Amino acid sequence: MRLFALGDPHLPGGKRDRPMHRFGPQWWHHREKLLKRAYQTVRPDDILLLPGDLSWASKRRDALEDLTFLTRLPGTKICVKGNHDFWWESEKPINFPGLLSPPVVLGEWGFAGARGCDEEEGEITLVRERGRLEKSLIAIADAPRKCVLIHHPPQLFAALLEEYNVEICVFGHVHKDSFPQHEALVLSGELLGKTRCWCVACDRIDFTPKEIK
Repeated sequence: MRLFALGDPHLPGGKRDRPMHRFGPQWWHHREKLLKRAYQTVRPDDILLLPGDLSWASKRRDALEDLTFLTRLPGTKICVKGNHDFWWESEKPINFPGLLSPPVVLGEWGFAGARGCDEEEGEITLVRERGRLEKSLIAIADAPRKCVLIHHPPQLFAALLEEYNVEICVFGHVHKDSFPQHEALVLSGELLGKTRCWCVACDRIDFTPKEIK
């Protein structure tokens, strides 16, 4: 069983006014690229982590086509909410056949997760998201190995990752050619304390699930 991760697919959610190629030519036909490259890398018995920004949909009914698409990706899929997943009610599991939400324990691995936040969202949001992540971490406390999915960069949550002995953290949100202040938050296998972290926003990893070792 191998771990792969891919964030920020930004599927259309039925919105014709959200073509992703406005952010660069690399986004042309990105849905088809995601599916093809996932099947080139991920096996059915692997785990595929999807840390947020799954669909542009505003309402759940408009996200159903995108969620069905995600179930077609190979592997066992575990998802957290991103800041653009307005269709997903906060603190509720994704509740869609073929897609899981943390906390999840599979074999020796426990998976915890939350949306997270950045400093601009303020102290109230930060306290709330820390609480949600800690609740998820407590639920997998007995797992020998621990992995966290979070949408935003994890620096504001570093103390929790260390306290609960998290081995791996995957996140998205910071797209290629992002703002300079965001680029400083990108981690590509570096350690944050004792936790090895990867930014897996899909345009940073060429729309190909990243194997996490």
